[in-house]
Amino acid sequence: MANLALTARSLPVRGVVLTAPRPAPVGVFLGVAGLVFAALLMGGLNIVAFGQMSPLDTTMSDYVFVPGAGWMFPAALLAMCVAGAGVAVGLAARGLLPGVLPKLSLGLAMLGLLLAAVFPTDLGEVSVTLSALIHRYAAGVVFFCVPITAVLVARRVARRRALYLGATVASVLLALFLTCHLGPMPDALGELSGLLQRLLFVAELVVLGQLVRVVSRPPAEYALAA
Repeated sequence: MANLALTARSLPVRGVVLTAPRPAPVGVFLGVAGLVFAALLMGGLNIVAFGQMSPLDTTMSDYVFVPGAGWMFPAALLAMCVAGAGVAVGLAARGLLPGVLPKLSLGLAMLGLLLAAVFPTDLGEVSVTLSALIHRYAAGVVFFCVPITAVLVARRVARRRALYLGATVASVLLALFLTCHLGPMPDALGELSGLLQRLLFVAELVVLGQLVRVVSRPPAEYALAA
């Protein structure tokens, strides 16, 4: 199935009505605001807790136990969820959420962020409570679903290389992070698991930022499936 670039020079296609995507200022505003607050809160938390927890081998989830600043961790996740909501509003307005899969992946990502913010983990490496298990698997859903959403959206736009690159980088970092907990790899990468998770978090923010950029593009940069 071919893609038709929606540009000023595009010729009309017989039997196909191409409508210009609607502007989505609300989605762009929510996306930018959510990403800025998420980055500031998580970045500030890393600085505040630097002397208490090593960023190399401790998970970001443990930041919730930092005295006086632990609230910044769930707040950062909720801000990221707001950014995801902005992306959803914007993509829907642009007509870039067709079918079930894009809606499902983005919806699961936002649900995972909400659950990870509401249910804290256990202090230490062993997660034994129900809250910690919900937090762990909810975070995993987020890490998987954000790149998947980017790939699904990239198939609908003309300028897609950056989205594919962002999703690939996030996926590679996710694979490396998972190897810290599987098989013989913990001995090799275990001491860097915290660093890998932080890089993965940054990559996920970047991918969401790329999706916000897609929402803010002028209509001429879109491609619609014919």
